[in-house]
Amino acid sequence: MTPRIGSIREAYAVLGLDPGAGFDAAKSAFRDAAKKLHPDVTPPSPDTLSELADIVAAIRYIEARRPACLELQISAAEAANGVTRALKYGDKPIIVRIPAGVEDGASLNAVGDDSVQVQISILAGEDAPVTAADSAALEDFVDTFSRPSPMSRFARWIRNSNSAA
Repeated sequence: MTPRIGSIREAYAVLGLDPGAGFDAAKSAFRDAAKKLHPDVTPPSPDTLSELADIVAAIRYIEARRPACLELQISAAEAANGVTRALKYGDKPIIVRIPAGVEDGASLNAVGDDSVQVQISILAGEDAPVTAADSAALEDFVDTFSRPSPMSRFARWIRNSNSAA
C-alpha cells in the first residue's frame, strides 16, 4: 500500500493551508474538517471516507515531522560566556551549544539535529553553577556517543603493533 501523503507541502495542501502555516493552524484545520466529514454528521460515502482518511494521514504526517521544542534556563554568566548543555528529549540525548552573548528568548538548534529546537531563558541575577543533573546528562551523552565500546577497544588493541597478539 502506498502512503497517502508524501511531503509536508502535500499534507498542508490536503488541509487547505499554506506550507508555512504552522502546526497549530494545521491542527485547527484538521479539527474543522474532521467535524464536517465525520460519519456521525455526514452520511458515509466512498468520497467522504477517502477525504477523511486523507486529512487523518495529513495531520499524522505533520505531527511526525514537526520540530520538537524544549526550554532551557541558564544563568546570566553562562549567557555572557557561552555554555554547552546536554538535554534529553524522551530517551534521546541531545547537545546544545549556547554561544557567548546569547539573548533571552533565543531559539537554537540541537547539535546535529535540526528537528529539535531549544528556547533559551536567562535567569536574571543568578549565577548558578552547572547542576548535578546537567553534568549527569553530559556524562551520559559522552558515554553514549564518544567513548569507545569494549569491542572497538579490543579491535584497537589487536591492530596495535606492540600488542602480544
